[in-house]
Amino acid sequence: MARNDERRRRLLDAAIRVLAESGARGLTHRAVDAEAEVPTGTASNYFRTRDALIAQLFERISQRLEPDAEVLARLARRKPSRRLFADYMRHIVERLSRERDVTLALFELRLESARTPAVAERLGAWRRAGF
Repeated sequence: MARNDERRRRLLDAAIRVLAESGARGLTHRAVDAEAEVPTGTASNYFRTRDALIAQLFERISQRLEPDAEVLARLARRKPSRRLFADYMRHIVERLSRERDVTLALFELRLESARTPAVAERLGAWRRAGF
């Protein structure tokens, strides 16, 4: 992984923590810089606007919530049933529980989408892509 990719990931993970701890109103470039422990201005160099930062957050959230390929393969071999559906749902809940900050960040983005059309559009696109 290139140095810039590592720093971008570090900034996005910091932004997820900021959302989880301070809510959408607390998500600023300066707060992300502080959380990531990088020089002031670093986040704005990578993400020129808050909207650009939020857009990239959805991609990082997807990466962090990516299903376990082995679990999916094992589930896919089973015949459809209510139990299979429950096991798929259990796997989703396990991932969300393991990634507490990501889960809280998603709630914050959902709340922000009720007030900000651009966030609602990005959230909708992210959800459609997930299905």
